[in-house]
Amino acid sequence: MVGPSDDGGYYLIGVRRPAPFLFERMPWSTPAVLPETLRRAEAKGLHVARLPVWFDVDTAADLDRLRAELAGGDGPPMHTRSFFARRRQ
Repeated sequence: MVGPSDDGGYYLIGVRRPAPFLFERMPWSTPAVLPETLRRAEAKGLHVARLPVWFDVDTAADLDRLRAELAGGDGPPMHTRSFFARRRQ
């Protein structure tokens, strides 16, 4: 499972077993991350389900964006929203 981010990478990746080949020598912080991850998964015969495009958190500005997104509703991501709610108390 992979959640593509709007910057060319991903905000979430989930596998059933360790898969270090998905991360080794990856061109991190480039728009090539997602396509390279998908290529590697396909080469190993992994089925990849895609989540909706969202954004990842790499910078303080991204964190501010996440906080603003979470403040605007009560749906997913519930655990992340709960984490930030506990920090405000």
